[in-house]
Amino acid sequence: MAETRLAAPEPDRLGCSWIGGTDLAAIRDQVGTPTFVYSEEQLRRNVTRIQKAAALAGLADRVDLYVPFFPNSNPHVLKPFQDMGVGLLLQMPGEYEITREFGFDSFIVSPGHVADGELEFWARTGCPTFLSSLGEIRAALEAGAPSISARIDSLDSGKPGIKLGELDQLVGLLGEYGRNLECFEVYCGSGNSRDEMIAMIETMFNIFTRYFPTARAMNFAGGHGFDYGSWDAEAKHFDWTSYFSVLGESSQRLGIPEHVRFMFEPARDVLADIGVLVLGIQREVLVNPVSSIVVTDGSRMLMPSAQLRDRRHHVIYLDHEMKELPAGVGRDALIRGRSILRHDYVLPGEYWAPAQLGVGDAMLVLDVGAYCATQHMEFLNVPPAAEVVVDLEGRAHLVTARGQDRDKWRNLLPVSEPLSA
Repeated sequence: MAETRLAAPEPDRLGCSWIGGTDLAAIRDQVGTPTFVYSEEQLRRNVTRIQKAAALAGLADRVDLYVPFFPNSNPHVLKPFQDMGVGLLLQMPGEYEITREFGFDSFIVSPGHVADGELEFWARTGCPTFLSSLGEIRAALEAGAPSISARIDSLDSGKPGIKLGELDQLVGLLGEYGRNLECFEVYCGSGNSRDEMIAMIETMFNIFTRYFPTARAMNFAGGHGFDYGSWDAEAKHFDWTSYFSVLGESSQRLGIPEHVRFMFEPARDVLADIGVLVLGIQREVLVNPVSSIVVTDGSRMLMPSAQLRDRRHHVIYLDHEMKELPAGVGRDALIRGRSILRHDYVLPGEYWAPAQLGVGDAMLVLDVGAYCATQHMEFLNVPPAAEVVVDLEGRAHLVTARGQDRDKWRNLLPVSEPLSA
């Protein structure tokens, strides 16, 4: 099969990302591959962008950020939030316990549908907890929970959340117990454009005015789009400046009391481009009558941002010195992981691959700071990857050791234990 000249990436793509200034050779030589590498500087830059936009709109004292923990559940990576006034959104008790151990102390909770015992756990913590059904809210009311907050599904989808048609019932239920709603969160889907998120502002304020005018906060949740297809470090991010401008204007026009706070749960916009996955190339490009394949030491991503939504993460190829391989002759190829399964691909679809790619070279998968390390690398007995954080001085720190070959059996008992009758 002859090589073909395709529309290859322009050279020096490394210069479009913070990763271009990182000593990748040193990280590879000391940690190996596959490895997730994160930038503290980029994390801080993303948070600051949102905070500055809120201040520009006169909302600095009303906007609270709570970044979901589950898209990147490494407390070392998220440590800068502690001095930036950013809290965490939690889902499970174990998340609360480990983040407390690492010094986090500002939380909201959106657990989905859970049993009474877990609701009691969250009530004891005092964390604002967004409950997803009338039954769960009744259980919390009967237990005398110190505050009541609700998650509302504005899409009437299968996602957890009280449906729009149940809001009158929710008002009545609260009235039975003489209670008010502390805060409500509205789920509006993921990956929304600026205009789609702006349209949700009116929905939020209408729910507040009609149903819960005594609420002390509104949680606009997440869903702010991130452009995985852009190479521009700024253009890929959500337009918070115009969004907050409309939010401030609408709040004044509709008479939303100034003491009401606005919460947000930005995940991809804060986390996506802080992370890069470094993969080692295992062989030259394999060419057969069916397909061309790049074999790496990675494994299936199993992440919503790529596999389920077919999002096209950018890739960059590096030679054995970790310098970018030039564009030129190459072919389209599938990126395969470490198994014999037919669909064990690191990313969906085919990607351009340089013909000179070979053993000892590397590939970078960009924008993997959200939903990637948390759902990657334990597929068919493959141990999880290492994780490295690059601090503000450019120094790399290992924060998660590479998994061991027997990690899949880490909870296997040496001898079976009979259960009592």
